[in-house]
Amino acid sequence: MAAVPPPVTFRLPAGWRPQPAGATPGLDFVALHETPDAGFTANITVALDVATGDDAVEVMADGAVERLAATEQDVVVHNRAVLGHAPAPGLGQDVRLTTLVDGVPVELTQVQVFLPAADVDVDGRLAVYSLTFTATSAQAPRLAPDFQALVGSVQAVTGGSSGGSAPSGA
Repeated sequence: MAAVPPPVTFRLPAGWRPQPAGATPGLDFVALHETPDAGFTANITVALDVATGDDAVEVMADGAVERLAATEQDVVVHNRAVLGHAPAPGLGQDVRLTTLVDGVPVELTQVQVFLPAADVDVDGRLAVYSLTFTATSAQAPRLAPDFQALVGSVQAVTGGSSGGSAPSGA
């Protein structure tokens, strides 16, 4: 039987409400902000995956941008930076894009953070936590500190055998 990556815990800031588990395929956790802007509801997602190779985190980040570009308009990586240190540094990227909300173009900012769990071996592969924050360009500066706080609170749950993610203190 394949090893399962450990779940994570994190603190969900006030003003965000979790959605039912499994509501969005491929995501372990989704939270929506209580105040939409321009018809768009800001969201935070968390997914857990495993990867192989020295450039696994970069490949995951590139893949995330490619998936956005397949469905959205004007997708541009505005900034990309290495996070943390060896043996398993993470990666953060700020992506700007345009989506349609009720047929009207809305400019969005998406911040993607890929956090490898350096001490977690999953059958020789690296566990990577993908955290994503998406908001309108107008809302992003005000809500970004919430996402930064959530990312700073992420911790792998060790000693368990089930996958998935769960907030704490929501």
